Amino acid sequence: MNDLADGLRQRIASGRLRVSDHAQGRLDERGMLLSDILASVPSWSVIETYEGNRMGLSLLVKHELQAGPVHAVWGMIDQDAVHAVLVTVYLPDKEKWDEQFTIRRKV
Repeated sequence: MNDLADGLRQRIASGRLRVSDHAQGRLDERGMLLSDILASVPSWSVIETYEGNRMGLSLLVKHELQAGPVHAVWGMIDQDAVHAVLVTVYLPDKEKWDEQFTIRRKV
């Protein structure tokens, strides 16, 4: 497992997390509960790692919820950040992802 995923999970497990306004809006739009996302953090699948973007270090992960798979971007400004940040959540598009929603289809 990678250090970034471990660091994010530790922060989330200890309650050191924030939800961006954007992510909260997406949760609300889709009728998803933050508690469901948080409950699935221990079993998430890391899809992609992003370094050096405007949100700092971040991961695109797949959460398996009762209603189906959800993609989320979790990040932190740097390795010393106090909080993990839920940047966004979305329902993966079947046209853009493979059957497991972990590999982008070539367009």
